Amino acid sequence: MNRENWFATPIWFERTSFDFETVAKKCLELRDSNYPNRKISNVDGWQSQDIKLNEYPELQIVHDIITQKIEEVAKDIAPNMGLLLDNVWININEKGSYNTEHVHPITAFSGTIYISVDENSGQIIFNNGQYSPIKHYPFDSLNSPLFWDYVHYNPVNGLILMFPAWLPHKVMPNESDITRISISFNVKQSFYFVQRNSAQPIPLVDTTETKEDSKKRKSKKRE
Repeated sequence: MNRENWFATPIWFERTSFDFETVAKKCLELRDSNYPNRKISNVDGWQSQDIKLNEYPELQIVHDIITQKIEEVAKDIAPNMGLLLDNVWININEKGSYNTEHVHPITAFSGTIYISVDENSGQIIFNNGQYSPIKHYPFDSLNSPLFWDYVHYNPVNGLILMFPAWLPHKVMPNESDITRISISFNVKQSFYFVQRNSAQPIPLVDTTETKEDSKKRKSKKRE
């Protein structure tokens, strides 16, 4: 039989390179100077309140990488997609610290970039948000990639990930003697995206399907 795969869940990733030591040192300095922090999904770990990276020279490079990758993801989604950096925060997990499963509400995409990690610092695990209802039915996917219920990424210095904000994820306990440091962020969708060298705003992609479009699509299917 023919098969079509719908409702894809993308996760973007790329290895980047910068002065990890300088960035890590600044993150620890902010924590140790009592920078405002909060407790959300972090267990025994430290999470900063929202921070503007470009206000700190040592963190400017991370800000630049994040904004560049957001632009690349926007273009990958649609030519005139508008995405903007929403908020940013620092995560510091000492040995034994972890993050419980959570999502990021009221935003479009989320991401993280690793600053100081090793192979034992704790994987990030994404659970298939579409798969949970299927668990009410007797079905064993036998690890088929068509029905994976979770996927994990090993932390590596400089690795940046970006994913839909509704995708459930968690961070496993840090089993390393190295302090696990990452910087996370949310991305919002702009209502209008102004092309460079153009003063005219371009509306976002209109995905509304008219009845006429629907008829044409179904007609092509039958052919």
